[in-house]
Amino acid sequence: MWRKLFCSLVLTVVLPLAAWAAPLTTPYYSLDLPPDWVVVSGPVKLQDAVQVLLGQKDHKASALIIAGPAQPGEAEQAARANAQRLGGGKPVLRASGQWEFAFTQEGVTGLGLAREDPAAGLLLLLVVSGDLPRADFVYRMRGPHKTLLPVKPAKP
Repeated sequence: MWRKLFCSLVLTVVLPLAAWAAPLTTPYYSLDLPPDWVVVSGPVKLQDAVQVLLGQKDHKASALIIAGPAQPGEAEQAARANAQRLGGGKPVLRASGQWEFAFTQEGVTGLGLAREDPAAGLLLLLVVSGDLPRADFVYRMRGPHKTLLPVKPAKP
């Protein structure tokens, strides 16, 4: 009887959790993709950086993540360059040390952010577009460099 109870507990608790966990791991961070998200491209190594493009299966949202070596101050430069490239507003530095900017392209809203870990000499750039709440999982990154991991913006 206990065996049947244990098996049914495993089937009702563990299997739904397994459906959630599609792990993505790079040298800089790890991330669990929801079941309705896929890796479109990557991880691709560009020099010493790693680029990953993620897409929501219904094409409602996407996320581009680039992480790699950087010099101190490059987070601001990356945020400014990408905001300009995407036609966004001027990046704002948040108390968390994160540079953020919003943009709209062809009626699709987006949010970009850049963070750096000066001690480790690393930079993370994240650009999310489309239905932004669908991409909230990107703010649950894990990794050895805590100051590199993105913080969910208060509002886009």
